[in-house]
Amino acid sequence: MNKTKIELYNVGKTKNRIKILKDINLRFGSGKIHILIGPSGAGKTTLLRLLNRMDEPSSGKIEYDGKDIKDIPVLELRRRIGMVFQIPVIFDGTVKNNLSVPYSLRTNSNHVNEEDLINALELSGLRNDFLERRASDLSVGEKQRLTVARALMNKPDVLLLDEPTSALDHFTGIKLLESIKKLNEALGLTIIMVTHQLEYARILDGRVINLVNGTIVRVEEVEDSFLDSESI
Repeated sequence: MNKTKIELYNVGKTKNRIKILKDINLRFGSGKIHILIGPSGAGKTTLLRLLNRMDEPSSGKIEYDGKDIKDIPVLELRRRIGMVFQIPVIFDGTVKNNLSVPYSLRTNSNHVNEEDLINALELSGLRNDFLERRASDLSVGEKQRLTVARALMNKPDVLLLDEPTSALDHFTGIKLLESIKKLNEALGLTIIMVTHQLEYARILDGRVINLVNGTIVRVEEVEDSFLDSESI
């Protein structure tokens, strides 16, 4: 039986008296790919943000490796559960400067391991000669790959992806997803991604979790997906 990496027990989220998530019971298997789909406003991004405490549930409990995430220091939790946002967040300076931001949090040292930098770039589909480039000069697709590489610097167990292809053209988006799938295969990363595109879910393969109005309406493998449209 596959080990559970993250589990939600009766999780709910209410904002401004509006129920965004309702009694979510869900398991994310270790080393697996999980795709959250559903219409806008279904609660997909909210659910994702709860998993590394960028937001807090109004009710219920979330466990990581069998431990309540509230009992794990936030910085430690976010080292284990990395997140890539819809729009790439880039800091001033070079690619190397950007990659060094989480490194100091993980190692408590200002010394950057060059091998770690190069490995993170290559795993994200960027060449090592990108290190000295100014991050602001990169294309949008390269910036998104940089944010993936930066998340990998913490050597996480889980990678959360909030519609990472939304700012990319179709071809670049497909290439990024292929890199993400390789990360799952090479590192055994647990991948949890929000998307509106079923085509992207099929590329990644794995388990599809369909949310509607804050409720899980169906969970199944991609090849068994009951959805036949190309987007949600």
